[in-house]
Amino acid sequence: MSTNTGPSGSVLHSAQGAPGRLWFIGGFPPPLNGQSNANKAMHDHLADAGVPLVVHDIGSGAGKIVRTLRTALALLARATRDDRAYLSVPGQLGVWLFVPIALALRMRGVEHFIHHHSFRPINLGPLCGMRALVRAGGARQSHILLSQQMSRRFAALYLPQAPDRALTLSNAYLFGPQAKLHERLPRPFTLGHMSVLTKEKGVAYLLDLFDALADRHPGWRLVIAGPCHDTDLAARLEQAVARHGGRVDYRGSVSGAEKERFLADIDLFVLPTTLIDEAEPLVMLEAFASGVDVVATDTGCIRDRVRSPDHLLSRQPGQDAALIAARAADLEQDWAGQRMACVEHARAIKREADREAERVLPRLANGLAGFAIHAKPMT
Repeated sequence: MSTNTGPSGSVLHSAQGAPGRLWFIGGFPPPLNGQSNANKAMHDHLADAGVPLVVHDIGSGAGKIVRTLRTALALLARATRDDRAYLSVPGQLGVWLFVPIALALRMRGVEHFIHHHSFRPINLGPLCGMRALVRAGGARQSHILLSQQMSRRFAALYLPQAPDRALTLSNAYLFGPQAKLHERLPRPFTLGHMSVLTKEKGVAYLLDLFDALADRHPGWRLVIAGPCHDTDLAARLEQAVARHGGRVDYRGSVSGAEKERFLADIDLFVLPTTLIDEAEPLVMLEAFASGVDVVATDTGCIRDRVRSPDHLLSRQPGQDAALIAARAADLEQDWAGQRMACVEHARAIKREADREAERVLPRLANGLAGFAIHAKPMT
């Protein structure tokens, strides 16, 4: 048994003489972001299951080009047809860096799977970089997308002759949160938003929308959480807090117990995002698991994750104000029933993700030493 030290100090085990290995290629923390976090979670899951891994951390920064080329050369030198490869591709110009890797995999006859965490290639597609990546990989290349809609749209743009090579695996498989239904204490109806606060996440729009809602619903409150590095937006947040007194509550960055308290303190999560990369926001799953309903813009995988189409924001202030008021009326008619329905919705998303994993992960690692699926249950 040989061992290789992987990211974050994990130990990867590879049996000598095993029928093949899985080359794991992507960026790991630091820096910590949505994709690097997902890469680490997938790596740890596969390593815990006993999959023999060869890890190439592409990382970030100026050395990324050199590390990518070294990975391609390593594949040409050591990869065999018995191996497979898992690639976590960036959503922006970094796609081009993976073209020589896909070409090397094709030359070595290695079946490989590209996991997408960004909707950019679909929202702006077809993109030349993604087309080049697909052509470089050939027929032994498959793609893992985060929802059924994402898979269909990606296939229509990039795999029109082979749509079966677009697979689906929701992030809920690895990140499905534990259901925790908080008792709703008597309080005014409260909207909430949590993200890395940017204009693209819709924070400025939400503040304007709350101005209109506050005039019509004098008792309503808004709680916002998350770091804000945009000085103009930070000033707008301060102005909103001052303008509305205690009705707008900005809590800054939250985690752990503070994050749990945030979810316990709100009734409806509002996500008016226009972020071009937005795919499957994990915060939606966290809200549902806490009994909090969600309204969000129809972008990325969001249509596949909201409870129904009447929870989709249009980014038209009048329409969105009316939609939020309607959802508030639904919630106020049956707090307990609506909150339990949100928890059940989260559980249904997790169950479907587990079924997707049962279809995708054996293709990724079947025949490699020691693999077994261990779905992470949501209780």
